[in-house]
Amino acid sequence: MRLTLVVLASPTGPREWLQPRSIAALLHRAARPEDLLEHVSVSCGPNHVIAGLHTLHPCTDATVPAAMEALVDRALRADPGFAGWHVVPHGRTS
Repeated sequence: MRLTLVVLASPTGPREWLQPRSIAALLHRAARPEDLLEHVSVSCGPNHVIAGLHTLHPCTDATVPAAMEALVDRALRADPGFAGWHVVPHGRTS
């Protein structure tokens, strides 16, 4: 199993309504079979969310970070409550 971390950033500041369980469910709904998603763990911060995406991809597959960022992006676009949110590109801290 491979763990990929993806950071989601809020455009407007803190969101008290964020619940890790509902964000995990949103990500599961956006997953496609080829994503090989097995489990999602979520940590909510004041202006961001960190999603831990556990997949069955090999640890050596260099395409996985971009694929998981695409999954999260699909999930954000599917929910109007996340309008303006964006994925922080892999390797960047803000």
